[in-house]
Formats: sequence, C-alpha cells, structure tokens
Amino acid sequence: MKRFLFTTTALATALAAGALAASPAQAQLELGLGGYMQQFVGYARSDTNVGSGSDAFDGFDVKSNSEVHFLAQTTLDNGLSFGVNIALEGNSNAADQIDESFLFVEGSFGRFNIGSENSAGYLMTYAAPNVGLGVNSTSILTGFLPQAGGFAGAAFFDAPLGSTYLELDAADKAEKLTYFTPRFSGFQFGASYLPDPNEDSNAQVDETTVSYRDGFSLGANFVESFNGFDVAVSGRYDWADDESAAGSDPSLWSAGINLGYAGFTIGGSYANTDDMGANTGRGFDVGVSYETGPWGVSFTYFNGEADASAAAGDTEYQAYEGAASYALGPGVTAVGSVSYQNLDADTGSESETWAVIGAFKLRF
Repeated sequence: MKRFLFTTTALATALAAGALAASPAQAQLELGLGGYMQQFVGYARSDTNVGSGSDAFDGFDVKSNSEVHFLAQTTLDNGLSFGVNIALEGNSNAADQIDESFLFVEGSFGRFNIGSENSAGYLMTYAAPNVGLGVNSTSILTGFLPQAGGFAGAAFFDAPLGSTYLELDAADKAEKLTYFTPRFSGFQFGASYLPDPNEDSNAQVDETTVSYRDGFSLGANFVESFNGFDVAVSGRYDWADDESAAGSDPSLWSAGINLGYAGFTIGGSYANTDDMGANTGRGFDVGVSYETGPWGVSFTYFNGEADASAAAGDTEYQAYEGAASYALGPGVTAVGSVSYQNLDADTGSESETWAVIGAFKLRF
C-alpha cells in the first residue's frame, strides 16, 4: 500500500514540474455549463406507528432534484489537461449547498482529482440497473417514507441502510486526493487519500475528536464486451484510523456486477461496513432492466440493515420498484414508477409506503 502511494506522490511531483516547464497556454480555460433538473409528482399511501397518525403522510406530493454544473478545462502545450468542476445544488440545502468542488489533472498517465468529490471506490462502483427513481441511494423515494422517532440514527446516503455506494463514516465528499489509472484490457484502478472527513472547510482538525484521520479508498473495475455480451464488475475496500476517545477504526467493502445482452441488463451489489457506529451494517440490491429504442423498463430490490443509535437493536429497510422510461428527445426523459418501502426497527417501530410517481428528467 505504501509503495503505491509513494509512486503516485512521485508522479504528482513530476507532473507539477512538467507543468511549470511547459510553455504558457495560449488561451484561458474554456468555460462550460451543465447539470440536470428532475421534477417528481406522486401519490403515496403510508402507514406508520411512530409519530403522527397513520394517515398523516397520505396524498399527493412534489419532489425535486436538480444541480447546475460549472465546468472549465484547458489543455496545455505539453498535453496535460487541467479542469474544474463545481456543482451547485438547485434546491435549498442548508447542509451542503455546493455538492462537489474539485480540480482535475488528466493525461496519458491517468487522472487526478483534488478537492471535494466522492472517493475512488464510490465512483468505480456498479450496482443493480434501473430506469426509474432507483432504490439504491435515492432521496426521492425515501422522501415519501415516514422516518420520525425510533428510526433516527442511521443514514440512508453513503451508508448501508439505504445504499451500496458508501463513504467512510458516511462523510460523502470530504476533501481528498484521488488517482485513476488509464483503462487497459478492460481494467481500471483507483485510490483516494482522505486526511479527515471535513468538507468545504480549511480548519485544522483535532484527531482526538474528529471521527477519523488518514482514510484510504481503493477501487477497481473491469468493463468489457464479448461477442455482444457486456460485462462490468467492481470491487473496493476503504479504511481509516480513528484516534478519538470513543472511536474505532472504520472500514467498508463492496462488490458489484452488471451483465448485459440484447438490451437486457441484470446485476446487483453487496456492501458491508464495520466500526461505523449507527452506520455499521450491510446492504445489497438486485435488479433487471430492458431498453430498446427510446423505451426502458426495470425492476429492482434493495435490502439494508444498520445499527441505530436512537433505537436499541438494528433497523432494516426494504424497497421494491418497477419503473418505465421514455426518451422524449435529447436530454428529456419521462419516467413512471410504482414502489413499496418498509422500514422496521427491532424496537417495534415500523413505517411502510406504497407510491405511484411520475417524473420528467432533463439534462443540459
């Protein structure tokens, strides 16, 4: 492991020296604008024995998900490409209005990301296919499910209760340094170094109080086609050092696979975490999709389990979704979804929701 890190550090130093020696670029960075807008309208029928009455969450609702991406890139005379990616949440988000903000350096050696972005293992993960809202790491579907009271303590995002796309201590886009190799013979490898879980902060941390220091994320995947068969396989392992008084060293691993043929894709993933407090647990998903022309259909299932700090024992989450999509034109897709969710704690707290949801997804 140390040998790998020393090698990439030396490479980064060499790249910096090469950039300084290169002749000045003839133009400033070229600017670009992108992003997406997704609007969901649905009817949900919920039942819960926690908090408000069982019919308090029934009815129609509108959910939104949108981002604006500010992009800039230039290629120097020596062939190195430098770029910037800043993603602004299109909906109010007091916790994280800037979703990601990082610089990248790219060339024949591969790619470096520096800043606030997901880890190598996260970005290289494959999971069950879907054409709808998705049951794996989705805030839209879980937004229709009552979660008050005895369920508090375990996260749905970046943690196994609701996702196989994981981050150490569910810290999401902590500041980090990431390297990806070029893809060769279908294989690609990546590694991230996470000094601490801080995001969008230059403050120094106290290792006796912060949830971890010196985190690492290793990821790999294989993507190839063989006589009409498409294969994608991923795996990862992450770990960190926790020096806090109540701490234990967090770690996680996951594996995923997609197999495709003649428009059909079947796949799934499994993830497990250790020593991550309330987010210690496991999650998995399976699914199948079929796409032909502008049409797509899918069925997916997710099952997650995690410790819950606000409730004794474990909390289990299950979600099913059947979905269809139709591409109305470039960048415009209509989606229909029927889903069932169940959240069940060892304390006896339970919530379940049936939902029928329609959506327009626009990408620009």
